[in-house]
Amino acid sequence: MPTFVYVLLPFLSVALMILAEVRDRKARKGGARGGGLALLPLGWIPVGLVVFASVAGSIVGGVVEENLRIVLFVLNMSWALLSLVALTRFLGRTLRTAEVLALSVPVAVFSFLFMSALG
Repeated sequence: MPTFVYVLLPFLSVALMILAEVRDRKARKGGARGGGLALLPLGWIPVGLVVFASVAGSIVGGVVEENLRIVLFVLNMSWALLSLVALTRFLGRTLRTAEVLALSVPVAVFSFLFMSALG
């Protein structure tokens, strides 16, 4: 598998954050008020689902390659939360359950691939 696949999720998340920032700056220049870096509407359920998907993918990938390290768990959870924040900021609203579940699948797969690649 190509090596770029293991860092695809963080790069996509950063790209979404950049797009959201560019959109917000254009809106502010056009006269829109508010927005910016206000409090994001992150709920406990979306955060819990995304973190659970990250931990589950990390554990399965770590067991497959006998590579269970706490630093990698924290790194995977950080990247998973970055993707949740980026998507929430890009869409500008709280994510629905179906959207969070759809995000949890690539987070779990990414965590699995990342842990199994480092074995």
